[in-house]
Amino acid sequence: MPLSPDQAAQNLREIDQTGRRSASAYGYAHASPFFILWGIVWFIGYGGTGFLHGSQPAYLWAAADLAGILGSFWIGHRMGPKTDQTCNSRFRYRFIGTFLVIALFIACVNLVMAPIGDDQQGALPALILALFYGLMGIWQGPRFLIAGLAIAALTLGGFFYLHDYFFPWMAAVGGAALILAGLWLRRV
Repeated sequence: MPLSPDQAAQNLREIDQTGRRSASAYGYAHASPFFILWGIVWFIGYGGTGFLHGSQPAYLWAAADLAGILGSFWIGHRMGPKTDQTCNSRFRYRFIGTFLVIALFIACVNLVMAPIGDDQQGALPALILALFYGLMGIWQGPRFLIAGLAIAALTLGGFFYLHDYFFPWMAAVGGAALILAGLWLRRV
């Protein structure tokens, strides 16, 4: 029995919706381990910053960030497509470039806005991360947007209302938010 034009159009719409949901679920599943890894890095970095003084937090963050970057590359390598190495290489270079541009932007803002307090310095990368996830949410799916909004709200709440406890707050709540978002993204 042949399909009517309306039935064919409806079937094509359903196929398109299924494809979009599948792509979104795939993106969420791929992002999940990165959220969890960076939640742990965030917990270590912000948690240690609350206890260390002077230049020691900078060394802690450098080590935690390096571990996070190496861990991200390892996760990306393990998850990367094995069939199209050209696409995989381009993605890696774009990922590295994106990370370097964000790091350079944070460094430049800190230089231009100096002197800034420790809380301001701690809030800036978190807010940029929230921006990044929010933009990903606009393009990739609402769960990224919700994660970005949660990170921004928790960061601003801690910055304005928990000044004396900002770094422990960011360690516990910010790290937990990323880890929980990673677990949530895994459950598609």
